[in-house]
Amino acid sequence: MDTPLAMVIAATITGGFGFLAAAINKYRKENAVDHAVVIGILRLVHKSQQRTEDKVDRVDERLTRHIESHASEGMLDNGRTVHQDGAETTSDLSA
Repeated sequence: MDTPLAMVIAATITGGFGFLAAAINKYRKENAVDHAVVIGILRLVHKSQQRTEDKVDRVDERLTRHIESHASEGMLDNGRTVHQDGAETTSDLSA
């Protein structure tokens, strides 16, 4: 193989690998940007989920207090009476 042909082949291989390295490097930068976007979206979703959980906890507490207030009055919304042992019934057990 003569020297000029060897130099052309070597330059072609080097250029090919250089182009491949540049393409990979560009893809890595885009991938890092994409990851940053996804992390931002996940943080927003997490905050929204936390707010929803807080709202559910508040509603749960309010509902529990509401049911307890009805139970302490001796009557639930469904017409059943609540005895001291916590049992519900629609009939009078004292008879």
